[in-house]
Amino acid sequence: MSSLLFNVSGLLKEEVGAKREYDINDDVPVDGGSRRMTGHVTMLRTQPGVLVTAGLRGVEQDQCSRCLRDTEVPLELDFEEEFFASADPRTGAALPPPEDVEAFRIDGEQMLSLDEAVRQYWSATVPLQSLCRPDCLGLCPRCGKDLNDGLCGCEPEADERWAALGELSSELKGT
Repeated sequence: MSSLLFNVSGLLKEEVGAKREYDINDDVPVDGGSRRMTGHVTMLRTQPGVLVTAGLRGVEQDQCSRCLRDTEVPLELDFEEEFFASADPRTGAALPPPEDVEAFRIDGEQMLSLDEAVRQYWSATVPLQSLCRPDCLGLCPRCGKDLNDGLCGCEPEADERWAALGELSSELKGT
């Protein structure tokens, strides 16, 4: 069972402006696995449902896009989303869906799950190209040696497009 599943039946029966706060420190399902997340969630009663403000922190295990070493990428998920009630909290009668078909919903049993919101924000926060460190030198394109461990024995390639500039530089140094 997800640690991001909340029974909000009591909150939905309170007046607009009522608030609940929760600390998170648990493994949370994300993209077929689980990630340790810590942080804080505030839920505020609104007319149509609950406004959730979350500040969560976690770590994504990835590979550096330059040197291919395993690396940990710290992620910060800060979001605010409104969840709409599916049923009247007092009568249980179904409520009309929100205009936005992709809006987050509170199920008919008054359970609010943050799983999908966290999954979406996590996926959007993971960098397209992770780096083990900002100044990673990567791999030699010829021999594959990790240049963070030192230079390889490969000779630098001469780019023929720059040959004329190299000759001009040599002439200028000779004068």
